[in-house]
Amino acid sequence: MEISSPPQSIIGVEQRFVFQEPITLYIDEKSSISGDDFTIKDSNGVAFFKCKGKVFSFSDKKVIYDNYDKPILNIQEEVFMGHKMKIYAGDDTKNKLGELSRGSMLKNNKFIYTFTNLANNRTEELDLKCDLIGISCGIFYGKEKEQAPLICNIAKVRQSIFSNKKRDHYCIKVAPGVDAALMVALTICFDELKHEKEEKK
Repeated sequence: MEISSPPQSIIGVEQRFVFQEPITLYIDEKSSISGDDFTIKDSNGVAFFKCKGKVFSFSDKKVIYDNYDKPILNIQEEVFMGHKMKIYAGDDTKNKLGELSRGSMLKNNKFIYTFTNLANNRTEELDLKCDLIGISCGIFYGKEKEQAPLICNIAKVRQSIFSNKKRDHYCIKVAPGVDAALMVALTICFDELKHEKEEKK
């Protein structure tokens, strides 16, 4: 299924991260003393964002920065709230941008991201439908069963035999008119949820 533009722009973080052409980004996980970090680049190796994890905080926190080292959003998992993940602007919790939760207690591969679309200041939803083995995930603008457009496709990519197989690498394709920073954040959420599922086995 090909990605397609939504009927209106989706701005979940900032307008400057919304592009008028489809964009492909590569997200590579790397380990550090502080936790799980990620680098985010395009197919030409140009850096778009970077993410730093903080494992010593009360809740598992990850901060995404732009190319100027400005914190644009942070992701916090609240394990006491049914494993919800909340996304906030900047590096604090003053301004909540949205919340990711399970779409069903019976299915562990469907999630719903509820957020304020800054393009129209309305509360909207994105459907995340993941495969059962944690290799791919589609992000839909609205309910997938209602033929909502696929606005982002997340796929785990293979690395060479010399790479660290314990680290994950993703390719994400973002449709025009969609906030790329938000799609990166939801990809990192997908990675976290996948690891949680593996740990429970």
